[in-house]
Amino acid sequence: MKIRNRLSLQFTFMFAVLLLFVLTGIYFFVEHNWVKNFYTKLNSRAVTISQFYLAEDNLSKEKFERVLKKFPQSLADERISIYDANFKSRFIPEDSIHWDVNILKSVVASKEIYFRQGDRQVTGIYYVDNSGPFIIMVSAVDYQGAHDMHELALIMLFFFLISLIITFFTGKVFSRLALAPILGITNKLKIIRSSSLDHRLSVNETQIDEIDTLSIGINNLLEHLEQSFDSQEAFIANASHELRTPITTILGEAEISLMSDRDIKDYKQTLFNIIKETERLNFIINSLMDLVQTNISNNDFQDISMDELLWEVVDEMCNKHPDRVIEVNYNHPDDHSVYTLQGNRQLLFIAINNILKNAVKFSDNKPINCEIFDDTKGIHILIKDQGIGIPSADVNKIFQPFFRSSTALSFAGYGIGLSLTQNIMRLHNGTIMVKSEPGKGTEFHLIFPVY
Repeated sequence: MKIRNRLSLQFTFMFAVLLLFVLTGIYFFVEHNWVKNFYTKLNSRAVTISQFYLAEDNLSKEKFERVLKKFPQSLADERISIYDANFKSRFIPEDSIHWDVNILKSVVASKEIYFRQGDRQVTGIYYVDNSGPFIIMVSAVDYQGAHDMHELALIMLFFFLISLIITFFTGKVFSRLALAPILGITNKLKIIRSSSLDHRLSVNETQIDEIDTLSIGINNLLEHLEQSFDSQEAFIANASHELRTPITTILGEAEISLMSDRDIKDYKQTLFNIIKETERLNFIINSLMDLVQTNISNNDFQDISMDELLWEVVDEMCNKHPDRVIEVNYNHPDDHSVYTLQGNRQLLFIAINNILKNAVKFSDNKPINCEIFDDTKGIHILIKDQGIGIPSADVNKIFQPFFRSSTALSFAGYGIGLSLTQNIMRLHNGTIMVKSEPGKGTEFHLIFPVY
């Protein structure tokens, strides 16, 4: 079922319950007043009858004449009974209706009673005359009231059904109007393809409502998708270029060597070049495999002491470059466990090692500072060099695969390390921030949240 029809049915059902409650209340209120009004007529009729039969000698001539005029105005199917103090019928012979003594006693006790007996409404009054006390019972059937209530019920039922029909179709109209912006969003999304991810949904800038909030969320999603597609295209293009270069070199060296006989020295040089390019190709392939590995959720996590891991990375780098100065501040806490987190030890080693290796590469033999500390945000690792720095225009691009800053083109490298580091940080829910100034150095700030 479409949302439009479902909303219409829900709105109709809600309105039906409310309308049924209101109409039922009105019906019972009208019925109550109608019954009360008829009881008043019965009571007035009982008083008139008592005065007609019993109070002629107690009333003035004018009042008794008024009683004589009222007496013939009987009610529909009226039945009258008069009883004395001994519950004996007086003045009027009893007809088919015989009142029980207990009912007569209740009239004496209450002086006035009302009750219903089937369709017949009954009133009884206790009338005291100079001749003694009497009980007057009057009953009648309110045929006109029953007919009017029946008509009222039919009218209410008719208008109830008509109101539901009108409400349902009105609800469809309003639900169509309410869902029109969503249908507009759906139609716009249908034309968006991978080649047109730059399209955005329109948003009201002055009065933002729920539809605008939805549009903003979709636009943000499209922005992420566009960036992801652009990064993927750039990655494929750069990877293809980086892989094609060593393969072309290997094929060229082999073809040149086979074109004519050469001496042993030339063959050795050719094999040396082939080995060099093969190692380069192998490094690129391994780096790409590392990138793929970091994009897969790794459940093989273990407790890792990050200060010990940083020590291992620095120690290995010092062994490879004994002439470089790497200063480390460990900020030893009282509780050593604050430096412990859940993660993949090998991947975290690679992430920190890539940043430290770049610091060594671009620092021009100047000292490198490393620091580890903790706070409420988690474990922090700072790696700062005094090297060539990164232009501000390139800072946001250095984590793209195969991207190399203009200041780094004269140094050996492939532009994969930082991309790999960022993926590893994401895998561990960490963040990485960069501060750099050309000619003065670069600072990488790694933050690992601890849960």
